Order: sequence, then C-alpha cells, then structure tokens
Amino acid sequence: MNIEDAKLLYISSQNSSSKLYGVKNASSLRSTSDKNDQVYEVEYYDNKGKTIQDKIPHYLYDARDYLMAIFKDPHDLYAYEGYLVRKKDGKAFEIPQEYIPIVDGHNDMIFNANTNKRRFRYIPVLQDWDFLNVCFDKYDNLYYSSSKCLSSGECPNILHRISITANNHINFTPISVESESVWGFCIDKEGNALYGRAGGEWMRYVSADGSIGEPIPAIIREKYSDVAVAACNLVWSGTEDIMALYEYMAEYDEELDGYIHFPDRKYFLMKLRDGQFERVKELKLKFVGDNLPSSYNVFYVGGKVMYSYFFEGTAILVDISSMDSYREILCAVEANIVIDDKLYNFDKETFSLTHINIENGATTPVFNLDMSPLNGYVNISIMEVTESGVLFAAHRVSDRINVVAKIDLDNEFTILQSNSGMISVITTLD
Repeated sequence: MNIEDAKLLYISSQNSSSKLYGVKNASSLRSTSDKNDQVYEVEYYDNKGKTIQDKIPHYLYDARDYLMAIFKDPHDLYAYEGYLVRKKDGKAFEIPQEYIPIVDGHNDMIFNANTNKRRFRYIPVLQDWDFLNVCFDKYDNLYYSSSKCLSSGECPNILHRISITANNHINFTPISVESESVWGFCIDKEGNALYGRAGGEWMRYVSADGSIGEPIPAIIREKYSDVAVAACNLVWSGTEDIMALYEYMAEYDEELDGYIHFPDRKYFLMKLRDGQFERVKELKLKFVGDNLPSSYNVFYVGGKVMYSYFFEGTAILVDISSMDSYREILCAVEANIVIDDKLYNFDKETFSLTHINIENGATTPVFNLDMSPLNGYVNISIMEVTESGVLFAAHRVSDRINVVAKIDLDNEFTILQSNSGMISVITTLD
C-alpha cells in the first residue's frame, strides 16, 4: 500500500463502494502548505508490484509502526481480510483468518489509550469496529483478541500477544485462559495483562511471563448474599501499575461480623498488587451523574493519565497516573482531545481550540475560526484538528456534493476533494 507519505487516512463510501484516501502533511493546515496537502487514492499491490483492483477497505487502526487495515472479502461481504502494513515502506503482512481481530464484546470498564472511541469523536456515529481494542507494551508487541472455536462448540475471544520478528514473521501467542471469553483488557508497559470476562462480574491478571492469577471480583458482594457492597468503575494502565477506581456502598466490620452500609458511597483508588486490587487512597471528588472516569474523559497525555472532571460549573483535572502522583487541578474548561501529546478542548460548534496545561490547569486560546464559509454545508464531520486549523468533511446543499475541506489559522477555506462520498473511518498516522 502506498501510505509512506500519508499523515492521515480516511475511507469514503459512495454508491455501495468504498475507497481509501491518504492526506499528506495533515499536521500543517496553513494555506502556505497547500501544495503538500494533496489528497490521493491509496493503491494496493501484489508481491510483483501489480495493482490490485478489488480491495474493499473497511477499517483502519494506527498500530505504532504499522497500520492495521481491515478489508471486506469481495466474494463474501460478511468475511474480512486483515493486514499489518508497515508505515515506512507500505509492505503488507497478511493476518491469518483465525487471527482476524474480534470486535464484539467490548468492555467499557477497562480503559486503554489506544481505543479509538475513547478519544474525541471525529465521526459522530459509532460502528462496531470503533470498539476494536489494540494495545502495546514497551517492547512494541501488539495485543488484541480474536475468536477461537473449541471442540466443545464454544467460540471464546482469546487474547493474543503479537510480535513481528526480524525476518518479517508474525508470531501469535495466546495469553488468556482458553475457556474464558475476553471482552475488555488492559496491558501495562511490561506486558502484564488484565482482562474482563463477559458479564463484567470478574477480571483476571496474567503476568508477562504467562503466570495466571486468581479471579479479581469486579463486583464484591456480601457474604452469603447477592447484595453488592462494592463495584469497579474503571480500570486503566497507569505510568507504573494497573490501577482501578472502585465504588464502595458498605464495609465489613469484623467485630459485628457484618457489613456497615455508608450513608454516601465512597470511592477508592486501587492498585494491582500480587494479582489483586488493593485500596490505596480514598477520593473526595463528588461523583454524580456522568462524572465518573470513563472512556470519554480520561486521556493518556504527556506521560501522564489525566481525568477531566466537571462538577457544578467547575472543571478539574485529576492526575491518576500513579498512587503517588494523584492530585486535583482546577481548570477553566473540560478536556476532550489530545493533539501531538498535548491536551486541549476543541469546540466543534464554534471551531475554537484551547490548550490545557496538565501541570497547573492553565488554559491558552489557540484559535477561534471564522465558520461563515460553512454556510450552505451540513453534516459536518471533523477529520483532523491541529494548532494550524481544522480538516473536515461536509455535504454542500447547493449541488449535493460531499467535500473534504479545511479552514486554517488565516481563516482561509480550501476544498481539497470534491464528491468524496460519506467519510466513515479516519485515522491519523503518528
């Protein structure tokens, strides 16, 4: 695939067909760089260099040094082909059919930096593949789950460690218990894994050397009762360990040999130790409504894990990188996007961008673009935001044409592609 010069890729669909396009130099949206901002159709080649015509692109995933590209089978639209494409030269490595990633059975309780839907939503409508979960360790191994049908007739999701050897061979190593279907999973930098089973009642820890831990309860119940006394709200990979937030409704009293229920729920920062979560810090934040840490308000940025919290008109940044780094920082706006490893608030209604300092919460306006050129355009989908401007797709009402366009810091409106079709998938190549 000729993706070596692309900084952004997108799939557009029109008249029941799909095409993959690359955008060069998407990080610079200034008008002075127009000549480098070409949009081009990506081509596919066999091992003899001959162009392949019948590929139907379906999904893209930025996998560090590789692009994971999922295609529909032209002869069976319910089947998929998968490839790992090396970014530096476009060389494609086919993923065997039994190792095509599985996307059904996501678990929002377990958070990873790499899951697309957990960032600012460029495209307003989710599809199944937006729940694709691919993680990495510091050794550049990939982790994802695929389905395996057993002799029992069950087909659980198996978590694999994927590595590409020096001679370009792909190794797939199963690391989860074969009989347990993996939904969500979390990987730390050393390659230790925590995964959740279907139903969310418990999780399991697997060390990088393959040692299997005992089940970790995601819901803690009273002894001899089905009454829940604690529940896990979120799991994430911190800068040092795998961490979690648990919500406690009651606590066991040894003298009374029973549970004392709290008048108000308590929240504890937990740390994974010896394969089980232990309480390390009680949090005093007022968690109400949608203010719990979730897939939409936690960000890996600047070597930290930051939670953006809003309560009663006040925005707060919370550093949840590790037990020792925990602190709460006042901030004027909520965070919703990471650009070049920096935290921002982007308002897609006004095309305004504000930088957020993760050390002290200070905010700095970056731009507030003139949106008047968008009069007469509808169904606007943000494709890319940088400090230089905004790249977007829109439908022009006057002639019913779909376009890919940009507005830069000089408020110059430029159409890069006309009649583009509906944009369904976007990925930025870091």
